[in-house]
This record gives sequence, structure tokens and C-alpha cells, in this order.
Amino acid sequence: MVLKGGVKGYSIPLNAPLYPTRTPIVYYGCKVLVAIALVDGKTIDSILPEGVNVSEKPLAAFWIGEYPASNVGVYNEALVAVQVSTDNLPLAYYIPYIYVTNDQALASGRELLGAPKKLAKIKLQWRDEMIRGVLYRGSKLLELSLRPLEKGSIEGIRALVPEEIPLISIRTLPPLRESPGVAQLVQWRAKIIIGENPRILVGPTEVKLWGTISDPLNTISVEEVLTGFYLEFDMELHADRVLREWILKP
Repeated sequence: MVLKGGVKGYSIPLNAPLYPTRTPIVYYGCKVLVAIALVDGKTIDSILPEGVNVSEKPLAAFWIGEYPASNVGVYNEALVAVQVSTDNLPLAYYIPYIYVTNDQALASGRELLGAPKKLAKIKLQWRDEMIRGVLYRGSKLLELSLRPLEKGSIEGIRALVPEEIPLISIRTLPPLRESPGVAQLVQWRAKIIIGENPRILVGPTEVKLWGTISDPLNTISVEEVLTGFYLEFDMELHADRVLREWILKP
């Protein structure tokens, strides 16, 4: 994009961009609590885009983390990611709900990747020998808790979290009066970089969901929590390609 004064930033306002970078978005020293569960696919299917399929009981990841250093600022994040497939991707994760605590992360996620980020209050802390993460937006929406009983291994974590996690989401530009809008199914990926001596803790994990009209997380039915862990790592987010596009009529 060219302003009268010359080429400027990548995001608006172009002379003072909110996030002055293209992907990859890079993170250092991430601290994340994750629960892996089986969910009822029927409670997910209706909120998936056309062409995205889910099994009867897909895996889902419930994730609450702290990001102390990144090129889109310091922030916390909470998300739900469900295992899906498309004609192009036999395995991917779709993110129906994701929340952050700063505007750079919000805007870059929505505009670049289609990640449906909203601002919220998110905490990750040690409490009563538990690691506890809470998402709050108007009211409590998600709570994860892990009682760390032992140290986990890199091999065990890699069985759950591959080095690169394929992700898909919907990026939209809404219609305006007579002008049509566009919706795009965007493929992106998270590269999880684990150091030589990472902090990995495993143990019994619990997931609790609540919901509001604006944030109906409780419509996801958790069938069984399979495992949970706490992990410290670095990360990169890469935008790859548009898989599919729809024209949105005014």
C-alpha cells in the first residue's frame, strides 16, 4: 500500500502500524497449560466452515498461556482447537474460540490469520500445588487445572504436540452497502520449538467450561480429558495460504 508520502506500514494506520511485521510472528519463553480431551463432534460441526469436517469424537486442545516476549507484544492467550480435516488437509486444527490480552495480538491474529481473537482477562498461576489457568470475559468461560505429579519427557510431549501444528481459520472482510465482502479459509501453522532442557510437567488435569451469548464455550461437550501438561517453549506462527474463498453478498 502506498500513501502520498510513500510506502509505509503493513497494517493500518499505514504510517503508524499496529503490528509492524508480517509473519512469522515469533515468541520466546512461552509458558502454557494444555488439556487434551475427546469432545462430542456434534457440538462442533455446526460452527465449522463449509468443507471442514469433524469426526464423531475428535481430539480438542484447551490452551491457556503466557507469552512474555514476542514481536506483537507481551500478552496472555486462551484458546480451543479442534481436530478437523478438509479436502486439502487430512489433519488440521480449527480454532472456534481464542482470546488475548493486547491489541497487537488481537489485530494481527484476526487480520493476517483469521484467528477469531477477542480481548479478555486471562491468568496462569500456581495455586495450592496446582497450575491453574482461567479465562474471564464478562464472566468465567474456561478454567484449566493441573496437579503436577512428575516431569514429562520431550518424546511424550512430541507425541501430543508435533513440531508444526497445522491450523485453519476464517478470515473475513464484511460487505459494505453495495460492495461485496469476502471470506477466506486460511491455512497457517504453529512451529513449537522445545529447548534441550525444557520445563515439562504432567499430571491429572481438569477442564471446566462456561458460556454466555457472546462466548458460548459451554456448547462444546467434553467427553473425556485424556491428558494434560505444562510446557515452556519458543514458537513461530506462519501464514501459509488461502484454501478456499467465498464472496459475501451485501
